[in-house]
Amino acid sequence: MSEGAFRVLGIDGGGTGSRACLTDGKGQCLQREVGGAALVRPGAEGDTVHVLADLVSRTMDGAGTARPLDRIVAGLAGVGREGTRLDMERRLMATGLARQVRVLTDVEVAFHDAFGSGPGILLIAGTGSVAMARLPSGGIARTGGWGALVGDEGSGWWLGIAGLRAALRGRDGRGPRTILSETLPASMGYPGSSALVHHLWGVPKAEVAALAPRVVEAADGGDAVAGALVEEAVRGIVEHLKALRKEWTTDERPPLALLGGLIVPGGPLRSRLLERLHDEGIRPKEAPPDGARGAAALAREHS
Repeated sequence: MSEGAFRVLGIDGGGTGSRACLTDGKGQCLQREVGGAALVRPGAEGDTVHVLADLVSRTMDGAGTARPLDRIVAGLAGVGREGTRLDMERRLMATGLARQVRVLTDVEVAFHDAFGSGPGILLIAGTGSVAMARLPSGGIARTGGWGALVGDEGSGWWLGIAGLRAALRGRDGRGPRTILSETLPASMGYPGSSALVHHLWGVPKAEVAALAPRVVEAADGGDAVAGALVEEAVRGIVEHLKALRKEWTTDERPPLALLGGLIVPGGPLRSRLLERLHDEGIRPKEAPPDGARGAAALAREHS
């Protein structure tokens, strides 16, 4: 098969959306599309497959590409466990959209776009938080990424839920007064405390994470409670980096890429994080990695 006829598709799927990149064998991007959230959650795998199948179909239709594709590589949030990853591979294969399907984490495909096979650290702070490194020795290390229950420090979820806790404590008189007591419940459409808490039992992570910019706005406006939460969030993000940087010698500056809605250009925590990184003597790549492009590159390389 000629390189021009070879068709592969890369997917980057996370808690707030999904992106697809269709390329030929030479790496030329033929079509890009965006879709809905593609976080893989226990019991809702079928919903994620439906979102991804729709995304793939629209991408192929937009490029006028016949089914099936030669290969799909999908980098998805929530597939850190091997059983979950293999289950999603089987489910995507069953759609008949590609002859071969490989499922990786969203972190892996973004890392590949940022560094290829070289060393570096990818620091992610979006809905969740995690960091991954390829060490100078060639080994792979990771820190964080343990989810909303026991991890995600410094993420949009962490900052949103911390803001809500502070908001309710302020209302109850158990904590200091804060503007968050009014702005956060109102922004969710549940200004009453009881109705808000009832709503939170079934709320998606992305809805809570969407509160993070409002917490930062309150901090910028001088709210002391919000300011303390924002500083703690930045510390949580930096801790991921410090844990991995120990693998480099003291005079080395590991290549660093930033990803996630909180810390990409224009993100609400980016300027604060860059100040901390400057203090650490690290200058990250300016442009964030493209996970869909990285996934497509991995699909071509494993032909």
